[in-house]
Amino acid sequence: MRSVRLLTMVALVAALACEDDPLRSRMPEAPPPPSRGVQAFVQVSRTEARPGEEIWVFVRVQLGTDTDAKLGSYTGRLAFNPEVLAFKSETKINDGLRVTNPNGAGEGELRFAGASATGFADLTLFAGVFEVKKTGYTSVLKLTMEELSAALTLSDLTPTLDLPPQIFLR
Repeated sequence: MRSVRLLTMVALVAALACEDDPLRSRMPEAPPPPSRGVQAFVQVSRTEARPGEEIWVFVRVQLGTDTDAKLGSYTGRLAFNPEVLAFKSETKINDGLRVTNPNGAGEGELRFAGASATGFADLTLFAGVFEVKKTGYTSVLKLTMEELSAALTLSDLTPTLDLPPQIFLR
């Protein structure tokens, strides 16, 4: 009877020690916020989707903790390999004026832009649904930001832009 209790206790401790979602523990949700400047990065809803499944891809921005500016406008491109991912649709973000040009999606490029005179409350710049054609899709996503400006002052934020190459999990 004592060995059953001991075995039960060991099993309980082992179960509690296991993480519920080991994938999340290996891939952070976002880079640490910068103290100055701005960061733009890509997030995906899943990293282990199989061909035929859909994932969500997000482009987000973080302003530095010492930055008083609000993001007022942006222009960027999300490149991907169309043999690995297929763009399905954009997810509407109701904050400011935002537009996505999917004309280049067949060749593996989406352009997106937005503007808000008072600054964006939602710092998600793009959100879209993609169909996975092949595994390894996180390695084919590449973000380029062409313009980032502050609201009200129209200050150019691009010189202080950091683009971490890592993909993050949302």
